[in-house]
Amino acid sequence: MNKSIPVVGFLILAVMALLVYGYAAYDAFVLQPVMGVVLALGVVGILFTLFNESKALSSAKADALFSNKNIYSFLAVVAGALLSHWLNVDLKLGLVVGSALVGLLAAFFVPDYAVAAYTGSFVGMAGAKLLPGYAQLAMAAVVAGIVYILALAVFGGFGGKLGTIAASGCAFTGVCLSTEFTHPDVPGWNVGLLLVIVSVVAAVLTYYINNNRKQGAVMASALVGLVGGLLLPALHKDAGSALAVMAICASFAGMSNTKRMPSWIPMAFVGLSAALVYMFANPFIGGTGGKLGTIAFGSNMAIRGLMDLAAKFMGGKKA
Repeated sequence: MNKSIPVVGFLILAVMALLVYGYAAYDAFVLQPVMGVVLALGVVGILFTLFNESKALSSAKADALFSNKNIYSFLAVVAGALLSHWLNVDLKLGLVVGSALVGLLAAFFVPDYAVAAYTGSFVGMAGAKLLPGYAQLAMAAVVAGIVYILALAVFGGFGGKLGTIAASGCAFTGVCLSTEFTHPDVPGWNVGLLLVIVSVVAAVLTYYINNNRKQGAVMASALVGLVGGLLLPALHKDAGSALAVMAICASFAGMSNTKRMPSWIPMAFVGLSAALVYMFANPFIGGTGGKLGTIAFGSNMAIRGLMDLAAKFMGGKKA
């Protein structure tokens, strides 16, 4: 296999995570400097994780680019995107429920390709202004499918990786077609505190179902996302939709394995980070399918990196 392939995948995901998390840190500095300092620490954690992960690039191994498995995975990404969009837009189930259903169906019926299909489902969460029709959606899904193959050998076990792959496809397509990103406002703390609570609970619950109950990352995230998408809008009239989106975002964080997050305690901090980034990155590339996963991915890398830095300076072993 061409050794440059994992490097390309690594760089694409690294740039996407740094852009979203970095924007959140900048926006927080402008609006609420204390939160800016907190998120700046997260950026440091991401950079340290990227440094550590880059050491493994020389030994990264993956299947041949055009292997049968890669071709089927690529097709699963595209199919997942189209099905998610159909459920979301045509059947009007909403982006959270639509994506979660794709994940559940894939986990039950095509478990070998559930990860790829779930990745595609995040493309289907894109806003109508960014990807206004099936043609634009298919283009984004094709790009995401290519990035999926390029990134197979890097960042294994980090929750949010799949969404970051989808976001790269959506953002690239939006820029190429000059379609419109949206720029929602940063929510106030009357909603923000609820976002933090939902995020921490959803991240920890997904982590528990995934690792402790051994149900797998896709099943765990899809279950938490589906429950959040159905219940939270009914339970909270005003902020329910935002809380449902936060729940599935945090569920992506909880897809991390125990190598990346050794227990539920650091995962709770990942959930906190995801909520803060979700709030302050709200105006950035709005409508990008996979942005929620990118938030989760950056948050996982931030906490992992800070844990490793703390262990390094305290002379302890890596957790």
